[in-house]
Amino acid sequence: MTASSTDAVPRRRRRRQGRHTERSAGTGVWAATLALALAALALPLMLGNRIPEAMTASLLLMTSASLLAGILAMLPLQGALALPSRSWLAFGGAFSALVLVQVLPLSALADVFGAYPDALWQHPAFEPRHWSPDVGATLRGWAAFVALFTAAWIAHGLCRAQRHLLWLGLVGMALFQAGYGVAAHAAGTDSIFGVWPRNNPDFVHGSFSNRNLFAAYLALLWPLSVAVWWIRDMPLLGRLPKELKVAGSLMASAVIGAALLASASRLGSAAGMAGMLVALILWSRHRHLLHAHTAWPAYLALAAALLAAAWYGLTPLAARLLATGIDDGRFEVAALMLAEFPWQWYLHGVGLGGFEAVFKQFQPGHISGWYDYAHNDLLQWLVEMGFAGLLLLAVVVGALFRSAHLSTERIALYAGLAALSMVGLGDFSWHIPATQFTLALFIGTLLRRPRYGLSPIRQAGTPSYGPLRT
Repeated sequence: MTASSTDAVPRRRRRRQGRHTERSAGTGVWAATLALALAALALPLMLGNRIPEAMTASLLLMTSASLLAGILAMLPLQGALALPSRSWLAFGGAFSALVLVQVLPLSALADVFGAYPDALWQHPAFEPRHWSPDVGATLRGWAAFVALFTAAWIAHGLCRAQRHLLWLGLVGMALFQAGYGVAAHAAGTDSIFGVWPRNNPDFVHGSFSNRNLFAAYLALLWPLSVAVWWIRDMPLLGRLPKELKVAGSLMASAVIGAALLASASRLGSAAGMAGMLVALILWSRHRHLLHAHTAWPAYLALAAALLAAAWYGLTPLAARLLATGIDDGRFEVAALMLAEFPWQWYLHGVGLGGFEAVFKQFQPGHISGWYDYAHNDLLQWLVEMGFAGLLLLAVVVGALFRSAHLSTERIALYAGLAALSMVGLGDFSWHIPATQFTLALFIGTLLRRPRYGLSPIRQAGTPSYGPLRT
């Protein structure tokens, strides 16, 4: 017996074991998957008006659905998910411990780390007692973290069929957002679902109150809307003829791309194009490991989106891009944060969710509006969580690199994550529940380590583990 034939035996055994693992998912995990899918579909429909009541309701839904899904996933039924690993628990524990210290009622902590103005310390009727200047915002931020941590852990442990259910639901919602946004704009509708007024009636923004938040959501899911047609074993789509897959991916990309660009969101449109470019590069770089027909529809999909958007009208977006300057409000806020905020804040942080409170101390009169977010998620994270938060972020990024490998599914997730990373440099979509929740599902999936049959991200000329699984 040759070496190649002997190697084939354990390979076949590993494949059979993998299929057995996929089939062993229990009822509780399927119920958890359904809970996550329903929450992912409901959250974008709740953001027609970004008021405190709507944001609170969105956070309540996200936390409730995630905790319910976590309970269901651990039910003592066949195929229950294993508890989070030590590394996951250590990360969650470190984050929670930092938040706990920020909300402890200790005047000594407030004296050393509190971001309070001198006039407040001198006021005879008030004595700051907390590190965080807004304990309520800090606790809300921790609740969101617990929900997102739970969703990511569940996504990390789901089998392929369960993840496919989530991806189908998310792509369906992206298509609904794009289609509804274009239809509402074309019809001149002045409200969202007849409930909330349209804040940007001259542009497409779906059921989101803000076109930038709408564009970021579509940028995150645009690559997946193309890839979902080519992922093997995808329900409803996996067995379609190649011609229908090509047509479906083209139409889905055209609808989402046209709505995204017609929103005239400068950063969202640029991020969406950047995300698709990342997807095209990865698909092209590894086309020799993909099925022969997987890569080229992505090129056609991007071309179709650009043609559809050009037909719909790119003039508003072009005008806004040409008018962009350093006097833009978000650039002014970032410059003020870097120039005026004490450097110690970037070292120890002002407390999770504390940006809104501390920015009021420095906001000049000519910067109007209520800045509850910095319009730069990375800079806001550094101000609120300091060096410890930077280390936590580095841990996640490092884990993503250690788990990096490519498949048709994962390329789309990497591309969407790249798009939202770009958005995070100039907006606050990472703080919006609908986008947060989707990102948690993406990151949890991307933290899965490579197994046999999956190609690692590698240098040219080095051997692979085997044929790429889609």
